[in-house]
Amino acid sequence: MALSPTLVPLILILIPMFLGSVSAFSPLKTDTLKPGQQLRDWEQLISSGGVFTLGFFTPTESSTFLLGSAGVRYIGIWYQYGPINPVWVGNPTESVSDSSGSLSIDTNGNLKITRANASPIMLNQQHLSLAGNVSATLLYSGNFVIRDIGPRGVPGRVIWQSFDHPTNVLLPGMKIGFNLRTKKEVSVTSWTSNQVPASGAFRLGLDPSGVNQLLVWRHGEIYWSSGVLTNNGSSQLTLELSREYLDYEFKFGSDKYMKYFSYSLKKTNGSVYSSWSLDTLGQITVTNVLRSNTSNRWISESSQPCTTDLKNSSAVCITEKPTACRKGSEYFEPRRGYMTGSGYYGDSLSFGISDCHGSCWRNCSCIAFQSFSDGQCQYWGKGSKFFPYDSFTFEQKIYVLDSVK
Repeated sequence: MALSPTLVPLILILIPMFLGSVSAFSPLKTDTLKPGQQLRDWEQLISSGGVFTLGFFTPTESSTFLLGSAGVRYIGIWYQYGPINPVWVGNPTESVSDSSGSLSIDTNGNLKITRANASPIMLNQQHLSLAGNVSATLLYSGNFVIRDIGPRGVPGRVIWQSFDHPTNVLLPGMKIGFNLRTKKEVSVTSWTSNQVPASGAFRLGLDPSGVNQLLVWRHGEIYWSSGVLTNNGSSQLTLELSREYLDYEFKFGSDKYMKYFSYSLKKTNGSVYSSWSLDTLGQITVTNVLRSNTSNRWISESSQPCTTDLKNSSAVCITEKPTACRKGSEYFEPRRGYMTGSGYYGDSLSFGISDCHGSCWRNCSCIAFQSFSDGQCQYWGKGSKFFPYDSFTFEQKIYVLDSVK
């Protein structure tokens, strides 16, 4: 289907991740981008069946996303019905600074984002001569694929696909494991922060020892394991709430290209879509979307890499090793307000809140910290005082040790 030259612009609107819905926007009537066409900042591709959307978005610190606006922009994929929670980001390490970006595909199958006053951002790099017979299509599964086009316009082989380059979300049919050709690992990685989709501190992948289980690493050290996964979906990872609506089928396989893990839905009650996301605290959130003719229901729940018994549900849930001054039961909770006393900054950039948390945890004199989207961590030591300032418009959060009053 051809991309219409005149498209309805998106309305500038702020949409909370867990409350907003994209249903108010007019979807484009195409799922395919061809050479010579451009997908501009305010335009979107919609997959067949209307399940997934591909377009530009801006992440913010408060877990909200902006569409059709100026600001730091990324190209991503999200569910069409429900919260705008990207399941894939095409340019996680290099953003577009404003709304001048547009996505295009050349005749050799190279996807790129062109932008004002800067060089293009390449999403892939093909070394084939395809003579223009190529297209990029957002599939029903959420996979964004580049295919050559055969006689009579019939799609041919897949040249490149987003499923081979996951970011922080694992979708049904997506494979993680080891690429036997490139000798590289294919894994899911957490974002650095809610504002920065570049790789953070945590990584979800297949156990390299050959055991049929998934592991979460924190900077290369094993942080969590799923336990052995079986084909009937039995493991620590499968949560009881999910099992009320669907059964997972886990597959550990290999072919000439890859040794991998993937999952699918064996049976569902109605239309159900699933995703597993790895967040900035190393937790895996399983989200199931239950669609019916009258409504869409979103159910999310997290696995338990964090073993701390928290008295405050909003506290930072990261499992740290005990130290001389921390027994493991202490926790840092977010508070709105100010710290008095001399704060100091870390010596190096971090990979997000988990790194700031770890540094403060290991320092016996540290009682509070703040994490910034640019990778900076600020810390406060004993003797500093916290003063609350609880206001809806005041978004500054300081993570304070629970024993500090």
